[in-house]
Amino acid sequence: MTTQNLTIKGLQLNVSIRGQGSPLLLLNGLGGLIRTFDPLRDELVDYTTITLDVPGVGKSQMPRWPMRLPRHADLIAEMLKQLGIDQVDVFGVSWGGALAQEFALRYPSMVRRLILAATSAGPAMLVKPADILDFFGRSKSARRRTQEGSRHSIQTLLRFGVVNGMLTVNPRSYYHQLSALIGWTSLLRLFRLRQRNG
Repeated sequence: MTTQNLTIKGLQLNVSIRGQGSPLLLLNGLGGLIRTFDPLRDELVDYTTITLDVPGVGKSQMPRWPMRLPRHADLIAEMLKQLGIDQVDVFGVSWGGALAQEFALRYPSMVRRLILAATSAGPAMLVKPADILDFFGRSKSARRRTQEGSRHSIQTLLRFGVVNGMLTVNPRSYYHQLSALIGWTSLLRLFRLRQRNG
């Protein structure tokens, strides 16, 4: 596995490349670190897998201001150009699934196949900002509420990810990523996605 720092549009990004074969870009969910994909990458031996800590997560530089999802997609395109990769299959999960959609919509010729998991077209968020605030102990009203149902499940998932080094512990990273989704939707543009699925 090769991990390298690339300067993309003035930001230092931590990028990981592993294996040989057809290139597959892996885009993480909210707060996901590069190593989150390690078990999957171990199985994908016939692919060159590329993943990264998105800006503000892990070892990638925190931008001064939150970035919108289209700017994240532009960074991905520039990163691939710097790596000499013209076309990739893209797998995006959760927040990364939204980024994968935006990337495919902005750069259709760079995306051969699009694989989406546990994501949406934008109007419904899978993780509520209040759940993140509650997890990091920032919301007094949320702490007073009983944690049950989906809130408890999200808390358990976040705790597991943080404890096992799969998710960042920096609350600011989550705020930046959640901000990227505000007002974003692919719903009215989905018909433009022409990539093969799966």
